[in-house]
Amino acid sequence: MYILGINAAFHDSSACIIKDGKLLAAAEEERFTHIKHGKRPVPFSTYELPFHAIDYCLKVAGIHLSEADKIAYAFNPYTLLGQYATDTQISLPLQPHLSPKLNGWQSEWDPLFLSSIVNAPGQLSDGYPHHLQKRFQGSKADIDKWYFTDHHIAHAASAFYPSPFEKAAIMVLDGRGEKATSSYHLGEKNRIELISQVCMPHSLGLLYEGITSHLGFLHSSDEYKVMALASYGKPVYLDAFRSIIKVHGEGRYTIENASFEKLFGKARLKNDPFTQKHFDIAHSLQKALEETATKLALWLHEKTQCDNLCMAGGVALNCVMNAVIR
Repeated sequence: MYILGINAAFHDSSACIIKDGKLLAAAEEERFTHIKHGKRPVPFSTYELPFHAIDYCLKVAGIHLSEADKIAYAFNPYTLLGQYATDTQISLPLQPHLSPKLNGWQSEWDPLFLSSIVNAPGQLSDGYPHHLQKRFQGSKADIDKWYFTDHHIAHAASAFYPSPFEKAAIMVLDGRGEKATSSYHLGEKNRIELISQVCMPHSLGLLYEGITSHLGFLHSSDEYKVMALASYGKPVYLDAFRSIIKVHGEGRYTIENASFEKLFGKARLKNDPFTQKHFDIAHSLQKALEETATKLALWLHEKTQCDNLCMAGGVALNCVMNAVIR
């Protein structure tokens, strides 16, 4: 059995292919297009599938798209479609930015975002670039082949299954999935069990993204620059971040609404000079993240009694934090 995996909902669009449980190939779209992260992680780019990465995976496997037995997409839109889940129509505002949010934290762009994912089968069979037609032409949008998997389960699987562990605790720290922003799992052999999760609007990843923007960088892309910038600063604003992030035990935390401009002053614009204040903001955020993630990891260790830890999600790309946890 061939299973084609696709990640395209947010950033770092990519693909992989598995044959009878064995990974044959995996690739990121940016390696072929030289566009950083494959595309910008905005709702109106969600329809863009990683065609070059998919083509590469099919080529390695030696098959045509129509020969893939199953296609897994790393986001389940039906978790958020609510009243539209069994409908044939979804209301797409003509000007989403002028529309009210669906509920407190959901974006006014979500209908377009979710519609793009629901229609990914048609886009895959009909939207491929002309120069890639060899392995795509003639394929059908067979919805029965498609499986929209929970975003955090996909993250957890990406960390646990390639690991050397038969059993491991799994901590996913992310910006957001469908609703979850952080989740805790126990992986054992070929099973992953969800233990607990933190949901929107409370998100360590989105907090880090917000400060990334405040410091004049590109969010969902330049967070690593903030991590590096932190090494030049001091924990001047650590108490401010501690007042924003509240850890409540049992793996739970909340993120308080806060005005960064009121706390830290005017946002830096791209190409503005850096000041010590910028270094100190980055350093304080980094330290607060390390403190919080360590508390969450210690709780998960106590909960699972497992010494092996696998981590995934955008926040888990913070290698300085990972070293502290280790």
